[in-house]
Amino acid sequence: MLLSVSLGAVVPLIAAPDQAAAAPADCATLVREDVRAAALLAAECDESVEVLGERSETTQVFVDASGVGRLESAVVPQRVHRKDGTWADIDLALQPVSGGLAPVASTADMTFSVGGTGALVTWREGAATFELSWPGSLPVPRVSGATAIYDGVLPGVNLHVTADRAGFRHVLEVLTPQAASNPALRQVRYGLGGDMRVTRAADGGLSLADASGEKLLQASPAVMWDSSISTPSPGLQERVAGPEDTGQAGTGAEVPVPSDLVSTAQRPGVLAASAPVEVAVSGSDLTLTPDPNMMAASSAAFPLFIDPAFSKLRSKWAYASSNGENNDTSSARVGLSPESGARYRSYFSFDTSAMSDTTVLTAKILMKLDHSWSCEPTWVHLYRTGSWTASSGNRLAWSSYPLGSSATWLDSWEGNANEAGGCGSQQQNSDAVFEGGTLLQDVQAQVGSSNSYWVGLCACNQENEWESAQDRWKKFFTDRTYLVATFDVKPNPPVGLAFTTTTDCYRQCASPAMLRSFTPTLRAQVQDRFGGVLGTAFEIRTSPSLTGTIVVSSTTMPFASVTTVGNATGVATSKVPAGSLVAGVTYYWHATSMDEAGLWSGWGPWYSFTIDNTPPTVSNVTSTQYPFKSWGATPGTAGTFAFTAAGAAEYTWDIDGGSATTTTSASATYTPATDMVHTLHVKAKDSAGNTSSTYDYQFWVSPVPNAYSHWTFDETDPVKTAADAGSGFSARNPATLTGGAHFVPGYLKNALHVSGAVGDGAVTSGPVLDTTKSFTVMAWVRPANLSARPLQTFLAQDGSWMSRFQLQYRQDANGGRGGWCFTLSSADATGASKTIPCAGQNVGIPTNGEWAHVAGRYDRVTGKMRVYVMGDPNSCAGEVTEATAPVSWSATAPFRIGHDFSGDIDDVRAYQRVLSDSEICQQASQ
Repeated sequence: MLLSVSLGAVVPLIAAPDQAAAAPADCATLVREDVRAAALLAAECDESVEVLGERSETTQVFVDASGVGRLESAVVPQRVHRKDGTWADIDLALQPVSGGLAPVASTADMTFSVGGTGALVTWREGAATFELSWPGSLPVPRVSGATAIYDGVLPGVNLHVTADRAGFRHVLEVLTPQAASNPALRQVRYGLGGDMRVTRAADGGLSLADASGEKLLQASPAVMWDSSISTPSPGLQERVAGPEDTGQAGTGAEVPVPSDLVSTAQRPGVLAASAPVEVAVSGSDLTLTPDPNMMAASSAAFPLFIDPAFSKLRSKWAYASSNGENNDTSSARVGLSPESGARYRSYFSFDTSAMSDTTVLTAKILMKLDHSWSCEPTWVHLYRTGSWTASSGNRLAWSSYPLGSSATWLDSWEGNANEAGGCGSQQQNSDAVFEGGTLLQDVQAQVGSSNSYWVGLCACNQENEWESAQDRWKKFFTDRTYLVATFDVKPNPPVGLAFTTTTDCYRQCASPAMLRSFTPTLRAQVQDRFGGVLGTAFEIRTSPSLTGTIVVSSTTMPFASVTTVGNATGVATSKVPAGSLVAGVTYYWHATSMDEAGLWSGWGPWYSFTIDNTPPTVSNVTSTQYPFKSWGATPGTAGTFAFTAAGAAEYTWDIDGGSATTTTSASATYTPATDMVHTLHVKAKDSAGNTSSTYDYQFWVSPVPNAYSHWTFDETDPVKTAADAGSGFSARNPATLTGGAHFVPGYLKNALHVSGAVGDGAVTSGPVLDTTKSFTVMAWVRPANLSARPLQTFLAQDGSWMSRFQLQYRQDANGGRGGWCFTLSSADATGASKTIPCAGQNVGIPTNGEWAHVAGRYDRVTGKMRVYVMGDPNSCAGEVTEATAPVSWSATAPFRIGHDFSGDIDDVRAYQRVLSDSEICQQASQ
């Protein structure tokens, strides 16, 4: 709710993990940089918080705890943005700075002289400078608040330089008639310096521009005023004591002079007379020619004050006079001037950019009445005008911006604040408030098309009456003139969110959604820029149009109330009443939100859903590799199972009640690890989440033929061939003894003895195992010399460059204590990586002269490899170490026994399958 802040695209909410409890809000400093942060803090602290990013010299924006914004827009600067990025309230008190005196905080970057022959005033505006000098040496000034006073610049003449919110005023104070008679005051010359070019405007004001011609500063037409206080005012029976009076005639009693009657260097008194001052610019000279009649006035009119005021080119208020006369800009004047007989109107411009694209809730213009001619309340009227620019001195042409019947009337106010002392008492300043429905509606209409709101103040009513009535004369403070408005931004139209999978849908949850529930919960993301309570209504129709037939009206659907904080989003939900929906029909829904101020978001987009409560049916499962209730392939063979089910979006299947797999594919691939009977269980689910009954598919896995080679080494010397006693392979694989290998008594009967010398061993004529498939190898071994070499292999099948597997003794195993290891290499290449699990740390410890049963197993289905060491022939006690096997490859060279092992080898077996732990144990228990 509030401000014209840019919002990104709205996206559905995503569940987030629980967050730690937020730290308590810091309510000591009620200021935040952006709107959202301000709204959050306002809600937490239950206080209004200023939006720092919207602050300017004349405006402030606040957010209250309910999320409503408040704009305070002034017509003169209230604060200054310093070069270091900080803000400070206007503080015009002069303080010493490098090179002179400067106000603590003003929008004008200027310094005043501390005496001597330098510039009286130096003003910097960006890269440009302006200097104003007094023709002579200046005394050290007296400092009084915002004013530096240079006494005696001429006999009986003081020079005042006063800092203003957006500039400065330099005023000559002529104390006596004798001082006024000084020929030097007939024309007062100032020096001009710096790189700004100074030119005189037609109305007598000045324009200051940089080298490119861009206007930067201005000076209002110069005026002078006296200190007279005898202008007639209602109820003023006797002359009030002036600056030189000692009391009232005939009474002997001194009457205090009201402060507003006393003229100063900053402003004329309420009853002071004024006159224009001629201004001329020639080269580097600025010449002021005071009005000779006022200079010759009686002593009662002294001191006299002669000024022009310099300011920045960004005034948000101006005046118009019926006779085109200029006046000082210390007050906003309205009505008939009792001094000159000119009629005055005042104009104001308020920055309303913060309320663009908002709904204005309240609006009022506040002013402070400084003085009225009348002792009784009289009326002033406020009108809306077109935009204007005061080119010089804040004065507009009288006919350019008419008020009364030619303008839009907004409101009127009556009041009085006569401070002349003739009303029986000195009346205090009054607060003028302009408000009401007309003003509110007009502000709302204007903020939609303009960043400023322009008004004019007049003594005239809508019939153009009363502007010439003397009792309507008033002066208002310009620095206490504000537009104060509260405003709100309508909520964002709700954005539909996906239905929940818990009860309503499954895979197709976003529009167009497919639902299984007849009472689904509609969900929408709601958002208000500044948070607050949002009420959200939902409705369902048969088509995406407000003319479509209503299925469930917004008054029938449960109304959702959601509280959001800051610019955060919330989720509004509404459950469809039972009996409202039927299956097979497409419905359309949308939602709208309303905030606490009664602002509607408007309807959000349309979303659709259809109800389907009929579950799919799995009608068939087929597999080429594993037919239904028939003997199929052997373990390790991948099988593809195809599912048939109409309307299915996904399938969930398992084998024998094991872990389930869910897939959107209408088939599954499974590789049995064991033989015999297995059952595939499959269920289908549609996009709405309806689930079929379970379909059971039984298949039989044929046992793996027991293909193996077995070398008993029961032969005797001088036989040089070890027979293969195995079976199952297409041919047997006898091993030929090489080198000094021969038969010796072994673990069972005889054994093969190898010395470890190169060439000792037994080798087949070709490969025995298909090493890309599962296999198990084992042997009884009795080492003779473990120290002969650190690595001694007794079983292996080679490739061109590497052995696919090696069953071996490794001296570096088990922390250097030695062990029995099963090695698989990752490729038939020199330097290929190897995986080497080892055992024999506590059981079957490698010992010279001691028999140990060592086995290695590779399981292609599981991708695992194991080494077994069985040291006890009477039991299966032993050690087993498992590792993840490297990728398989085919070793096509002969199967080797012995190789570089030193000792005896007996009962060697090579199986083309995975032997179970118990089967390996059986072989080790012989």
